[in-house]
Amino acid sequence: MNKIIYLALFSIGTLSCKNDVKKNNGEIVITTFAKNKSIKKEKKKSKDVEIVFCLDATGSMSGLIGTAKEKIWDIVSELAQSNDVESLKLGMVFYRDRGDGFVTKQIDLTNDLDEVYSDLLEINAAGGGDTPESVNQALHEAISDMKWSNKSNTYKTIFVVGDCPPHMDYQDDVKYNQSCKVASKKGIIINTIKLGTSCKSAIYHFKEMASCTNGEFMQLDQQASDIVIATPYDDDIYEVSQSIDQSRMYYGNQVEQSLNYSKKEKSMAVYEKSSKTSNSARASYKMSKSGRKSWLGNKEIINDYANGKITLDQITNDELPKELKGKSKDEIKIVLEKLKKERFEKERKLKELSEKRKEFIKTKKKEMDSSKQSSFSEKVVDVLKKQAKKKE
Repeated sequence: MNKIIYLALFSIGTLSCKNDVKKNNGEIVITTFAKNKSIKKEKKKSKDVEIVFCLDATGSMSGLIGTAKEKIWDIVSELAQSNDVESLKLGMVFYRDRGDGFVTKQIDLTNDLDEVYSDLLEINAAGGGDTPESVNQALHEAISDMKWSNKSNTYKTIFVVGDCPPHMDYQDDVKYNQSCKVASKKGIIINTIKLGTSCKSAIYHFKEMASCTNGEFMQLDQQASDIVIATPYDDDIYEVSQSIDQSRMYYGNQVEQSLNYSKKEKSMAVYEKSSKTSNSARASYKMSKSGRKSWLGNKEIINDYANGKITLDQITNDELPKELKGKSKDEIKIVLEKLKKERFEKERKLKELSEKRKEFIKTKKKEMDSSKQSSFSEKVVDVLKKQAKKKE
């Protein structure tokens, strides 16, 4: 009699993966049981993001600097909320030319975006009046001076934005083609944006800068025009976010407290110096995963107490914020429990207001003329999303 082999495969069940071999009237029956494996959806990997903007700050760039001050929070907020971003760092290099008020000014790459924004607000467009500009030096500093991450899951990019070509005649300059090679080795993508229709020779150089790292080249209008949409929620967002920032209290040694309260002071000053629309975008970013990590800073006592990061037994009286010094542990606990509940309620309200603002803007944009050219921030966000996605 011919031997017949029956294979019974069971992919679901709790049976052993051992093969069971039996003889049945001369027939060999082999029953194979597969392991029970529950199918799990692969968790989306998070990534870190590092962005440096090299911005022309000469007199013709007042529109660009104004747009940066208004829209930088929209850019980081859009990126942080649409991608699984673990940590986001931002830095800037402003450039003019030799003989101007400054050649370059740097804002270090950091996850403290309030610090970056506070320094950005102090920059104004001035100088220039001739061409070319010190684009080479700005790009070199952005690549070599910034503390870029070596982590493989970090998306690293530079946006060079201006209207004039780089000086190729400075003998002691690091030319952009040399800088591009260094950027490529570090895994940094260079994107370029040429503004306006003057200085047509800049197009060639800006395209070359972008192509050497497979970046994007774009050409937009001179003013780097953008869309600003005020919403009915901006005033409330301003009030609630300001109240949360005002409630920040820091513990630790004198040096730690001094540093953190200095950062708080800068954050509070932003409310007076920026527009309410940019502050709303700022609040939206702070509600994102990456924004929350850096929002309150280190050793903020309400946040650390609420998250169980510290106990009151771990903090000496000298390390307490001045508002809590001299109180008993029971008194401190009562105060912190009250502040924890207030903080939780304010954050819940801020998140709700931010969602309503987002929906309002989405509706308004649909009502606008879709044939109009994309704004500066939309172009930047599109590039960021596309390139960051490759790190997933």
